[in-house]
Amino acid sequence: MKKGLAFLFCYLAVNLSFAQQDKQYTHYMFDKMSFNPAATGFKGYCGTLIYRNQWDRVQDAPNSTLLNIQGNIPKQNLGVGLSFTNDAIGFQRNNTVTVNGAYHFVTNAGVLSGGLGLGIINVGFSPNWIPPTDAPDPLLPTATAGTGFDVNLGLYWHGTTAPYYVGISTTHLAPPTLSSINFSVARHYYVIGGYDWRMSDQFNWGRIVDLKPSMLLKADGATMVFDINVMADVWLNNFSYLWGGVSYRMSDAIALQLGYAFSPANKTSKNMLKFGYSFDIMTNPLNTYGKGTHELMLNFCMFPPPPAVPRHGNPFILQ
Repeated sequence: MKKGLAFLFCYLAVNLSFAQQDKQYTHYMFDKMSFNPAATGFKGYCGTLIYRNQWDRVQDAPNSTLLNIQGNIPKQNLGVGLSFTNDAIGFQRNNTVTVNGAYHFVTNAGVLSGGLGLGIINVGFSPNWIPPTDAPDPLLPTATAGTGFDVNLGLYWHGTTAPYYVGISTTHLAPPTLSSINFSVARHYYVIGGYDWRMSDQFNWGRIVDLKPSMLLKADGATMVFDINVMADVWLNNFSYLWGGVSYRMSDAIALQLGYAFSPANKTSKNMLKFGYSFDIMTNPLNTYGKGTHELMLNFCMFPPPPAVPRHGNPFILQ
């Protein structure tokens, strides 16, 4: 069993040295910005933190951390954002920092957005060798790293007459090759879509319920991952709700989601703080060794008050 697991990780390491796969999150619906820059800054000012412990109890399995900060500039129809990611798998570390910008073209039917992400990607290897003797082997590779320039591009549409969204994007548009460490990053393609349906408008349940189906397709030209998700928000009152969901990721996992959202300021504020947890039940070959994947999500969005409308009048006329 141990030999088989070691062989599998060696195989993954060899393939990753030629083409790195983008990170993967079950809470992708809270993370559109990092793989589609056109989805940046669609509402207020938001920050999102996601931590993923993949393949729990599998030695040297991936651990990923994501931090997104984004905001909307309504006067210029712009969205701006900053994204940071860290992936660790075995003795490999991948770090990216990306600055996103999006222009929102407002129409009567919805908002069409085009976005560009510019950043840097750093990949490092820090092997911890245990030589058979006390003397280190000078032929064993030591710690090394490389850095390259990265570009992401995307289009995104969010309907207003109907509450749906679709997007198409590519990451690593000009795939960086880190020649100093013999490492390349594969170009990735994404398609995302979703719909927000207020079910309580059709059913008299006495409580507001929102159904939110969505899908994400990711491909790198050699492999493809298809993720379909259904979430439901059950409002407890006018300022808090619980959500639950289930995802199916093709040939990889079935995921269960739970979360809670509330307004920390007051009962009428649109500002919302959200906590989410998901557990992936592994359906891939590693399910013999691992116990599943844990993921935590924290999201906070705040909405500044609308600008005051100046009033001008004749002081001799009652206002």
